Amino acid sequence: MARLIWISDRDPGVRAFFAEILPEAEILPPDELLSRLALGQRPDALVIDGTQLLELPRARRASVLRLRRVLICTGMLLASMPLNLVSGPGVAILAKPFCVEDLEAAIDWLRDTPRASLDASVPMAAMLDRPRRTRRRQPAPG
Repeated sequence: MARLIWISDRDPGVRAFFAEILPEAEILPPDELLSRLALGQRPDALVIDGTQLLELPRARRASVLRLRRVLICTGMLLASMPLNLVSGPGVAILAKPFCVEDLEAAIDWLRDTPRASLDASVPMAAMLDRPRRTRRRQPAPG
C-alpha cells in the first residue's frame, strides 16, 4: 500500500481537486517538488502533470519514473508521449479530461488498493487512456 503520496501540478485547481479526493496526499507546487527531489526525498507514489514531467532534468525524470507508482495526468495523447515514459510497470497515464470511473481506478492504483473491476491483463496506461464508452439501455423484456 502506498504510504506517502505526492501531488504536483502547475495548475492550482488540479492540486486542490486531488487534495480533496486524496486527503492523505501531500500537495506540492512544482518548485517544491523540484526542491524535494534535489534533496533525494522520494514518495511511494506521485501524481504529476505530463508536461511538468517532461520538463524535469533527465536524471530527475529517470529517478521519478523509478518510483513505485507514478500517475501522469495529461491532456497529451498517449501516442505523443515518449515510450520510455509510459512503458514502466509503475507508470500510468490518466488522460485529461477523465471520467469518474477512470479517476477511481487511478486512485485505487495509486493507493495500491485491489479492485475487482480492474483487468490485470491490461496495462494500466492503456486502461486509463482507453476511449470512453457509452452504455446503451437494454430494452425492457417483453
